Amino acid sequence: MRKTGLGRELGVPLYHQIQHLLRHRIHSGLYQPGSQIPSEHELSRELEVSRVTLREALRELVRENLVVKVQGKGTFVAANPPKRLTPVRYTGFLEELQARVRKLKVTDVEVSETVATPELRETLQLGPGATRLTLIKRLRHIDNEPFSYTLNYLPTEIGARIPVADLYSLPLLKILQEDLKIPIVKARETIEAAPADPDTARRLGIPALHPVLHMTRVMYTTHDRPFELVDIYYRADKYHYSVNMMRVKKQGRWTWTTEVETSA
Repeated sequence: MRKTGLGRELGVPLYHQIQHLLRHRIHSGLYQPGSQIPSEHELSRELEVSRVTLREALRELVRENLVVKVQGKGTFVAANPPKRLTPVRYTGFLEELQARVRKLKVTDVEVSETVATPELRETLQLGPGATRLTLIKRLRHIDNEPFSYTLNYLPTEIGARIPVADLYSLPLLKILQEDLKIPIVKARETIEAAPADPDTARRLGIPALHPVLHMTRVMYTTHDRPFELVDIYYRADKYHYSVNMMRVKKQGRWTWTTEVETSA
């Protein structure tokens, strides 16, 4: 395993790994806009890859307008490289989940029935007669590029009542609350890093097994009953998540309050 984290055993072509590494260096400010990046010889030696592999990675970054190759001088970071998304402040109210998705454009919607696996049955606390679920798949773009791929699992009695056409323009949360009158009282959300499976990678425009941020959200209605499972896969090069922690005094005792910022 190389010190840079590159490795053939990861299952991702080396040139894709190099692209991801160089993108990170540009977005993090290590390579400043307009500055010259190390030469092909220097990068090949640092990353322990052939110049052929390195050039293949650089060609993609040129197509993305992240770097510019100047004949006889070298490779430079673009003066105005594409920027990461501006963070959205999120303080924990369900209404703000709607605000997060309104920034995005739904470009593809698929609705089908799927088998209720044992894991889904346990998560949604389904009865013995519930063997099928409605599965809603949506791809969202921002700035004309793929950003997130969402899968919503719902009981069929709920999923059958959702107009497919509305899913292109309205957040599903809004449809559930306002149109179907389902009271939503809380949600439990977890985030983890995961490799993109081939289908997710294809939809997000990234290599298979490329890292993504996988968010899982379980939605609850009254009496603490789960009724929806949401799986969201975000492109790791575009998604931002940070937590601000502040000390506050409540009822005479000091405690922590948190504020979350995300890309969308």
